[in-house]
Amino acid sequence: MKKKSGFRFLALYIGGFLSLSLPIQAIAVTPEFGHTPEEWERLRDNVLEYEELADLIHEYNVTVQNNKRTFRQMGTDVTYDELLGEYIGAAGDAYDMAGNAMSDLQRIPLEMQGRQAIVQASLTSAQANDSESQRWTNLNTEGLLVKEAQSTMNSYYQLQQQLTAAIKGRELLEALLASAQTRLSLNMAVQADVLTARQNLENADAQIQALQSQIESARQKLIVMTGWKQNDTPDIRPMPEVDFNRIAAMNLDRDLETALQNDYTLKINSRKAAKAGSEDVRKVYAQTSASDREQIGSTLTSAFRSVHEAKTAYDEAVLNLEVATKKLTTASNQYGLGSISLLEYRQADSEQVSAQTDLEVKRLALLQAIESYDWLVKGVR
Repeated sequence: MKKKSGFRFLALYIGGFLSLSLPIQAIAVTPEFGHTPEEWERLRDNVLEYEELADLIHEYNVTVQNNKRTFRQMGTDVTYDELLGEYIGAAGDAYDMAGNAMSDLQRIPLEMQGRQAIVQASLTSAQANDSESQRWTNLNTEGLLVKEAQSTMNSYYQLQQQLTAAIKGRELLEALLASAQTRLSLNMAVQADVLTARQNLENADAQIQALQSQIESARQKLIVMTGWKQNDTPDIRPMPEVDFNRIAAMNLDRDLETALQNDYTLKINSRKAAKAGSEDVRKVYAQTSASDREQIGSTLTSAFRSVHEAKTAYDEAVLNLEVATKKLTTASNQYGLGSISLLEYRQADSEQVSAQTDLEVKRLALLQAIESYDWLVKGVR
C-alpha cells in the first residue's frame, strides 16, 4: 500500500498546486504564429471584453495551461503501471485467500474483494491509455472555466446595478431620517420613529459595504482567471446586449440531439464502455452513459424553461420601468408647482432608479440563462 499512498499524495499535491497558483506573468500557450498581430494586440491590451473571455481563458488561465502541459507529459510524471500492478496483485491475493477459505462466509467476501480489484485495474488501465478521453476532459474543463468567467463577469455587473440602487435608496433613507428628526422636534413623531429611521440607514450602509466587497471579489476573480494579477486594473467593458433571436431559434428537440452528440462527459463514458477490459466495467460505464443521457435531457429542459422565465421577468421589468418613469415625470411636474414635498419627489426618483437597475439586472439574468442553455448544447455541463 506504500506506492498507492504515494500516488495519492502526488495527486493531492498537484491538485493543491493548481488551485493555489496565480499567474505571476501571463504567458500565452499558443505560439506567436497562432494568432494574427491584430488578435494578439486585442488579447494583450489592458481591456477585458466579454467576447474575448474564451480566448483569454484558453491562452492565460493557469488551470488550462497546466492541463495542456500535463497532457503533453502524460505518462512521464505519474507511473500508472505501478498502480495497475498494485490492483492486479491485490486481486490475486484475494482470490488465493478465497481458494483457501474454510467456509462460504469467508470465501464470498474475499471473492468480492478480488472482483472489485479487477474492476479498479480495468478502470486504471482505461484512464492511463486513453489520451482522447483526457483531451475531452481538458476541453470540458476549459469550457467550464469560460462559463464560470462569463457568469462572474455577469455577476460583477449585476452587483454594480444593485449598488447603484442601494446608494439611491440610501439617499431616500437619509431624507426620511431627517424628516423623522424634524417631526420629533415638532412633537409630530416619537423617538422610536427616529430610531427606526436611523437603523434603516445603518442597514443600508452595511448593504452598500457588502456589495462593494462582493464587487471587488468578483473583479479579482475575473481578472485572475483571464491572466491578470490580482491587483491589476484592466478596463472591464460593459456586457453585450441580449440577442433575442437566439431565444427564437431555440428548438428543444433539435438542441437535445446536438447536446447528446457534443456532451464531453457522455463521450468519455461511452468511449470507456467501448474500451472496457471486462464485462463488469463495460456495464458500469454503460449504466453511467444511460444516466448521462437522462441528466442531459432533464438539465437542458430545465435550462430551456429558465430562459423563458427570465424573458418573462425581463418583459415585466420593462413595463415596471415605464410606469416608474411616468410617475417620476408626474412627480417632477408636481414638485415644480409646489404641490408635493421634496421627500415625495425623492420617493418617486428612488423608485424610478430602482426600476431602471432592476431592468438591467433582469437583462443580465436573461443573458446568463441563454448562455447556460448554449453551453449545454455545446456539451459542457
